[in-house]
Amino acid sequence: MKKEEILKILKENKIKPSIHRIEILSYVIENKIHPSADEIYSALNSKIPSLSKATIYNTLKLLCKKKILIEILIEKDETRFDYIVKSHYHFKCKKCKRIYDIFKKCPILNYKKIDGHIIEEFHMYLIGVCKNCLNKNG
Repeated sequence: MKKEEILKILKENKIKPSIHRIEILSYVIENKIHPSADEIYSALNSKIPSLSKATIYNTLKLLCKKKILIEILIEKDETRFDYIVKSHYHFKCKKCKRIYDIFKKCPILNYKKIDGHIIEEFHMYLIGVCKNCLNKNG
């Protein structure tokens, strides 16, 4: 995604653009690996020596609050981030640890309310072995 598009996303969401914010959002969008904060830090640290982990955590928190990114909480001790904010599922492979986006229809996603409860967020996580790992192992 071009820098102008990143700037537009930030400005539309009333977020003051900074080099750090631009680079962090750009990394998550361009690297569809559902990165963790540590992975983002490792990837950007050499490019932006002034970048701190606190800046990454604060930026990710802000981008999630503004619904630009979503948090993926498949594992208790691991938070990952995703730019695709339309409803979808995530599948995590137990072998290679990769997280896949799954875009399949689910009737419950069409509901705004269930039994009088208002639905504001929807998360579905699937865990198993991906087809790539299955093919490697025969």
